[in-house]
Amino acid sequence: MNELAGKAVVITGAGGGLGAAYARHAASRGAAVLVNDVDPAAAAGTVDAIVASGGKAADLAGDVSTWSFAQTLVDACIDAFGTITGLVNNAGILRPALLAQVTESDLRRMLEINVMGTAACAQAAVRRLREIGKGGSVINVASGSQAGDIALGGYAASKGGVASLTYSWAMELRGSGIRMNALSPLAETAMAGQNAHLMSLQAAGREVHYASLPPADVNAPVVSYLLSDAAAAINGQVVRIAGRQLSYVTHPLIAFPVIEDDWTMEKVADAFANALETAQQKLGLAMSSEQ
Repeated sequence: MNELAGKAVVITGAGGGLGAAYARHAASRGAAVLVNDVDPAAAAGTVDAIVASGGKAADLAGDVSTWSFAQTLVDACIDAFGTITGLVNNAGILRPALLAQVTESDLRRMLEINVMGTAACAQAAVRRLREIGKGGSVINVASGSQAGDIALGGYAASKGGVASLTYSWAMELRGSGIRMNALSPLAETAMAGQNAHLMSLQAAGREVHYASLPPADVNAPVVSYLLSDAAAAINGQVVRIAGRQLSYVTHPLIAFPVIEDDWTMEKVADAFANALETAQQKLGLAMSSEQ
């Protein structure tokens, strides 16, 4: 029950929902948790719940999309607990909208928090983890929506950005002892509630769909595992937890068949009419055909 003893982790957006579930579970396994949320009362509430259960936690409210705040947040973990060993980049927002209705302000804000906030906190954490020299774990929160979804174009773009950052930075950190992974969770939360009226429309447009969403706590053991030393060999992966299903999400791949030729427009047309005729990729989140 103390797999995370000696760990000190920052969890952003942990005033409620998934972030609070991650924080409570990590603390129950022995981690000291620096709880962040844009809402000071929400962050304090998560800390109170952890302390009441015998865990160790502190809070620092603030907006992770402010680049300088990210370093302040990471340093607050070191000030409170003497070190930092991990970061969960959970803070994010959702603003559903069809292409014709999406607003500049909503799209910018999703990118600021979901992408820029993730980048700022990851950079700040890795900077300190390198200085400490004992490795560590950064977990970015992605989404199955990165594969595309109706009325979630902006959100999908932000989470696709998070996945791409994860792939790139994991390659940079390979061999350093610092691992960079992403989590694709699924839960009934207040944020998911913003999308509830669209779920039936979205389900009709993709292969993978859900009749209902599980509680946030179902996702938390995966986060604690990825923060632990037991996950030392896992790097650069998007881990999907969807109720009872646990899997990896595939990285972008070059699809087969790959046709070689000296291309003219006529040859291109022939390729699409013949060899590529049945090779179009599925839209939306789908299951890999490989077993």
